[in-house]
Amino acid sequence: MNGGAAGRIVGVGRALGGRVVTNSDLEGVLDTTDEWISGRTGIKARHFVTEGENAATLAVAASKRALEHAGVDGGSVDLVICGTSTAPESMPSVACLVGEEIGAPGSGAMDLAAACAGFSYAASVAASMIHSGAAGRILLIGSDAMSTIVDPEDRSTAVLFGDGAGAVVLDAGDGDSGFVDHILGADGRGAPLGRAGHPAGDEKLYQNGREVFKFAVRILPDMVEKLLSRNGLSPEEVQYVIPHQANARIIRSAMRKMEIPEDRVVINLDRFGNTSAASIPLSYPDIYDALEPGKYVITVGFGFGLTWAANLYRI
Repeated sequence: MNGGAAGRIVGVGRALGGRVVTNSDLEGVLDTTDEWISGRTGIKARHFVTEGENAATLAVAASKRALEHAGVDGGSVDLVICGTSTAPESMPSVACLVGEEIGAPGSGAMDLAAACAGFSYAASVAASMIHSGAAGRILLIGSDAMSTIVDPEDRSTAVLFGDGAGAVVLDAGDGDSGFVDHILGADGRGAPLGRAGHPAGDEKLYQNGREVFKFAVRILPDMVEKLLSRNGLSPEEVQYVIPHQANARIIRSAMRKMEIPEDRVVINLDRFGNTSAASIPLSYPDIYDALEPGKYVITVGFGFGLTWAANLYRI
């Protein structure tokens, strides 16, 4: 992106499904154990939506917290963008419902579907809109209720996913802090490796775990290295990497290929599981107060499609 940084993060918020489901809870309904789940995935617990909750309600809650954190009113938002693959309805969009609930009637609103890379894709769109002058303040969200599309009797997927939403408020800023580069990619030849039907339908989520693992271990470090190389940065200048929270083994296998210490990699899937498009934005509250001006944050999403996307953010 030319002309400096665009889209400074001024507020963050998250929301989680109302029911905490631990590995011990799953032992009672699946042929599995806490040791098996945590050893293979790093996940200890996840949150599931309860009655009356869905991807839209989670997005609303996270958005209100982000706006409060930023100290701004919903009516000042020019555009709402939500990365999601589990909207409760095909229409209206989750973003449109969020706009109504935060008091932003008339503001633009759209959903973006790129599976677990949805937030990273949406961040590139938001930064471009701010860079072009089309919007001055954007509410950027990732929200998914994965429990609505997972087969609860399928051990290979039921232990992995959780429900949550993360939101960030982006301002135009001064050109010094904000998103400075993006990578977007997709390969429809990988579609058979993972797919799911609509939450209202009967077709549940399926994935080829072995092949998705190999794809993720390759694409994660590749995107980090590409962003560093084409922006003339060293790993020491990166304060944090926020990877999609798919599996701790994926993240650690990928980290071994990069020169970034593990203590600079955000991992919270032990508490939240894989929340798809929500996993990157709901990670921001864990690091926001520690961000150091002049350093960089790299966010990396990858998911079904196959899709992948990464963002370079200057603090």
